[in-house]
Amino acid sequence: MPSTIKVLHQQAQQALNQGLYQQAHQHLLLILQQDKYFADAYFLLAIIASVHHNLAKAIELIKQANALAPNNLEYLSQLAKHHALDNNHVEALYFAEIAAKLIAKSTVQSSLTLDTLGVTYSQIGLHEKAVQLFKKSVAINDKNPTYFFNLGASLKFIGDFDGARAAYEKTILMAPNYYKAHSALTGLGGISKECNHISQLEQLFKQTKHADDRLHIGHALAREYESLAEFDKAFHYLQAAKKFKLEKLKYSIDEDKSLFESLARHFKNSKASSFQGFNTKEAIFVVGMPRSGTTLVERIISQHSDVTSAGELQHFGLLVKKMTKSTSNRVIDAETVAATKAINFKELGKAYIDSTRAITGKTAKFVDKMPLNVLYVGFILQALPKAKIICLDRNPLDTIVSNFRQLFSVNQSYYNYAYDLQTTTEFYLLFKQLAELWLALFPENFYLINYEKLVNDPIKEAQQLIEFCDLSWQEDCINIHQNLAPVATASALQVRSPINNKSVGNWKKYDAYLDGVKKILTTNLET
Repeated sequence: MPSTIKVLHQQAQQALNQGLYQQAHQHLLLILQQDKYFADAYFLLAIIASVHHNLAKAIELIKQANALAPNNLEYLSQLAKHHALDNNHVEALYFAEIAAKLIAKSTVQSSLTLDTLGVTYSQIGLHEKAVQLFKKSVAINDKNPTYFFNLGASLKFIGDFDGARAAYEKTILMAPNYYKAHSALTGLGGISKECNHISQLEQLFKQTKHADDRLHIGHALAREYESLAEFDKAFHYLQAAKKFKLEKLKYSIDEDKSLFESLARHFKNSKASSFQGFNTKEAIFVVGMPRSGTTLVERIISQHSDVTSAGELQHFGLLVKKMTKSTSNRVIDAETVAATKAINFKELGKAYIDSTRAITGKTAKFVDKMPLNVLYVGFILQALPKAKIICLDRNPLDTIVSNFRQLFSVNQSYYNYAYDLQTTTEFYLLFKQLAELWLALFPENFYLINYEKLVNDPIKEAQQLIEFCDLSWQEDCINIHQNLAPVATASALQVRSPINNKSVGNWKKYDAYLDGVKKILTTNLET
């Protein structure tokens, strides 16, 4: 390697590590002017593209690096990870398996590469494989808090709560300001007057300046105070954290109202029998408001021997967005709905089924449990006319309070409504109207199941549910606590227990703060 290229390479790496991306970019272009076959220049350019959220460019550049330097484990693992981040799970799994086989043969292993590959498997939903890689990563390097945090997340998803707790505690021990680890740790429960983190969390809450950090600590405090039955303090921290976040957003419930109205207009006179989509009976969708029992229903169905759980997939919505070529900044909005007129829905259906094949295809049916796929019901049935869609209907106050209490992904505009009780209530009413429309339009494909009836009479309700899915009844379906499949949702703890009605009426803990909610519900549900 010419000395000038070596120096430029070192300078590019240093600039990249310091976040000086423009400077790093200039060094890398100078390298390629001298040697267009220098693989790591393409790879480092890919990392710059990734930092700036240009996944397509990053993937293209990593592929170039990999072509010039085949079997480079760092390149392969990053290529797999970026495909996963781009929701191309099939390609992600392909490159991940190549990398995993090479790692197994390698005598020298990198903690970073192992962690990267673990993140890939976790994104795909293969959390058992992720755990094994994360364990190897922390065994090599036990000084990186992110490696332990990633291990903790996958351990939680597979039901190893003690292991997850230890991993999160290790993360916090190394990095007390690792805010996500605090909210993750308190989410595992086990809080008592003798064992809690309230004093530490309150100190952190005072220190937080960034809205997302405050959300994590505020939700952690709310969970701990709730565990101690101090609901006023729990609500205080919830409201303070969410209000601070909401002030940073340019959100109005009018955006969601426009979306729901456009969906109603678009499908007002539709009939599922007229849809000519992709011919398969594989897909079962479980939808509804988040925190309404969707995971419980998914566990019942996926406990059946003919069903695979595919987890919460964003694939369908992203494919709709891609095929409409809509340029708006939301995945689904009125503009995107209007642009669906140009979609070939048979191609959409096939593309969706193909996109699930990293996990599905080994059983007759699979379940996609993305709750807000309720927005896509009409499009799903255009693309997959034989799909079955189960929608949860839960007590409105429990649904609204549970959504307000939940820490959703801070980067997804889907959940902006949940930063305020009033907008959460208004969103619930929009959802309710849409669910009733889907039921009226598509009664053969759309099934509304009541959460309270399900938990109070699980055998009867589960039998009807399984029949709707065109499956034969199996007694194991109600034994959800025996379902060993990973659960990557906020319900990971609850669904490891037998079906119960302990969550019914949880809203009463916050009754003192619900006068406005009740007024809106009373006015709208009576009209």
